[in-house]
Amino acid sequence: MIDIGAGGAAPSLIRASLSRTGKWAGSVAFIGGAASDILNPLAPFAAYIALAASVAAVIIAIAIVLRLVLAAKALPALIFATSAAAVAGGVYGLQQQTNAQNGVIASLVPAIAGLQQSLGIVSAKVAKIEQTVTQTQKTVEAVKQSTDTVVKKTDEIANAQQQQTQQTAQVQKTTEEVKKQTETLAAGQAQQQAQTEKLQATMQQIAASIDTIAKGFAALAAQGGAIAEPKRPDEFYHNARVYELSGDMLNARRSYLAFAGFDVDAIDPYTRFATLLRVQDGKAGAREVFGALADKGKALSIKLVHILQFDDAQRLEKLNAFIAANADFAPAYFLLAQEFSEDRLGAQTLADKRNEAKALTKFVS
Repeated sequence: MIDIGAGGAAPSLIRASLSRTGKWAGSVAFIGGAASDILNPLAPFAAYIALAASVAAVIIAIAIVLRLVLAAKALPALIFATSAAAVAGGVYGLQQQTNAQNGVIASLVPAIAGLQQSLGIVSAKVAKIEQTVTQTQKTVEAVKQSTDTVVKKTDEIANAQQQQTQQTAQVQKTTEEVKKQTETLAAGQAQQQAQTEKLQATMQQIAASIDTIAKGFAALAAQGGAIAEPKRPDEFYHNARVYELSGDMLNARRSYLAFAGFDVDAIDPYTRFATLLRVQDGKAGAREVFGALADKGKALSIKLVHILQFDDAQRLEKLNAFIAANADFAPAYFLLAQEFSEDRLGAQTLADKRNEAKALTKFVS
């Protein structure tokens, strides 16, 4: 192995290598630099060659210094790599300095520029074809958008026509409904008038019936004694009072039940009957009996007396619910006033007095 560190051997060896390798290495490096300059429009080949050759030169130099290879064999490669790096680097530097996008040679020699243009015909055609395809695609998209717009407009017109048809049908339907409602309202008014007249007649009949019963009560009370074969409600009530006063509670109870079977809407007979039941069966027994009577009968008096058989807060709650459902039934307000009276409570608060007065005022009205 040759020691390149010896004083006189290294320079002579380098000169010998330059004389043998320098000519062809420089020529090849120059040709490569020229080619990279001509191909510069495609890519910066001069920079690539300069970088690769520099790296190769450094590696070869390190290998020689470390005696990994023979200097005599590695020097020609080192000279070639150094020459290539120098030429390519110089070309790249000139390109950057002159800002020659198509290469330094092309900017100096028009023939080279023509050669580059002839070599780039395919690329130009391809670019032109791509541009044509892109333009065609844009045209197709524009046509599609126009078609979509036409379809959308057509759909909007169809929807508008359909909506107009539906509105026309709706207007016609509404007109018919208004006509039917007008006819129904007229019929309802006529029916309401007929019901009002019927109700007035019924109220007159009830008033006459109650008046008749009251007169019957008075006449029977004047006679004294039980009626052997009672048939009317006033006769059964008369017998119930007679039996009750004589202490015959069983017959009194039977007579009260028979009176309740007529469903007369008079509250006093039922309150007397409830008192008798509470004495005999207690409040629970009275509540059970009047519950059964309220389920079978329609008279509000029976339902109201049934409510009175409950205790305190539950009785007041049910009484208020009854008044809410039957706001025109006067006896309910009188009984509500008793719930707030001094006799019922023992001691009245200011709120109790106001509630009692309010209920009595409503009763009087």
